[in-house]
Amino acid sequence: MENILKIIYDKTLNNSILNLKDIEKILELLVIEKELNNYILNINVQNIRGINLASYSNYTKKITIYADMIHQMINDIENSILNINDFEITLYKNLSILQVLLHEIEHANQQKIAYNENSLEALIIRLSYLVKNGYDEKLYEYCPEERLAEIKSFEEIISLIGNINNKLTVLPDIIETEKLKRQLGGYHYRNFFVSVPIVDYFTIGNKKDLLAALELSSNIQEKYELNDRFKFGFPISVSEYSISMKKLILSLNTNFNNRINIK
Repeated sequence: MENILKIIYDKTLNNSILNLKDIEKILELLVIEKELNNYILNINVQNIRGINLASYSNYTKKITIYADMIHQMINDIENSILNINDFEITLYKNLSILQVLLHEIEHANQQKIAYNENSLEALIIRLSYLVKNGYDEKLYEYCPEERLAEIKSFEEIISLIGNINNKLTVLPDIIETEKLKRQLGGYHYRNFFVSVPIVDYFTIGNKKDLLAALELSSNIQEKYELNDRFKFGFPISVSEYSISMKKLILSLNTNFNNRINIK
């Protein structure tokens, strides 16, 4: 990832936003690093499509970037971030474009994981493929594939900027906030109970019987750390939800003029 960081850092030093050539180069580096040659064949740029920033097709093995929505995202960042210097806001814009790429690349990686690994993540992805219309609006925020792609992409960005954290002031906290926002996605507090994204996904998707394969027993909090439970959409306690939500709200109020939605 050092080569990718260099591309982004150099562009930021020049107060420039990643262009198509940069994006294609970053994609090429990521495909090689993640060994996804059989899952991603090319990248395509279109103007606009709904509210999506990008998409991945497992049929054509193509990543499509929607340029108008990327431009809108960049403008939203410009109008939404508080108390940040010019270098960090430009870096944040470029890292946000990278996150869009990483999200779609992770969907390709999910294909690889699902059919080549014997892991909990592979099991969850295979089960999620059995839900009909799993990307429908009513299921989107609970969808394991989407939650994994969002959370893992921000984890990668956090790891990436760890190499330059000594040069940054506010941005690391902002990226951590973005990750926490994705971790809390699909969790809702109702009637003294915190709903569980993976349970809601398979229940609303009429595949509740598949939950038995995940063994979501009462000792789930002892079996998995909070970050893992967030990642897989497993149960969290009311206390864990309350502490995490308070942290999120405080950070949003400190760093954002209004919330940025990145899908």
